[in-house]
Amino acid sequence: MQFLRGDYSGKKSPIRPPWADTEKRFTHLCDSCGECIKQCPTQIIQKGRGDYPVINFNAGECLFCNECVDACKTKALTIIEGQQPWSVTASINTKTCLAYNNTECRSCYDPCEVSSINMTARIGGVSIPLLNTSLCTGCGACFAICPTKAITMITH
Repeated sequence: MQFLRGDYSGKKSPIRPPWADTEKRFTHLCDSCGECIKQCPTQIIQKGRGDYPVINFNAGECLFCNECVDACKTKALTIIEGQQPWSVTASINTKTCLAYNNTECRSCYDPCEVSSINMTARIGGVSIPLLNTSLCTGCGACFAICPTKAITMITH
């Protein structure tokens, strides 16, 4: 399976719902009941390999509403005070981004509620998006809307 996903080493973990523990602990605690999937209002939590829940940012964005956590009876998803919901952030591929190729586009900027993407003016060109990863919550609002798929979501 890792070979088919391009993960030859088997070290890439899928993006799990927010407040999931480490991959090993999460898959140990999660019983694949699907309750978090049913409760997700944006339907970005979907069944993955082994019926474990994974995040599909093509479906939408995470609202961090905690519905998935509330539905998790096994505590595979648990909010820990002071801890971020996950270590996911956006990344912009400057080679495929329309703005970096001198075509006006603000599709990633407009939905970013935490203002982690700012449009920076360029002399002789269109404004380009600059991402402040320290502000990025990893919600994915910028992901599916990007017309060239220049946004990727990275787990740190």
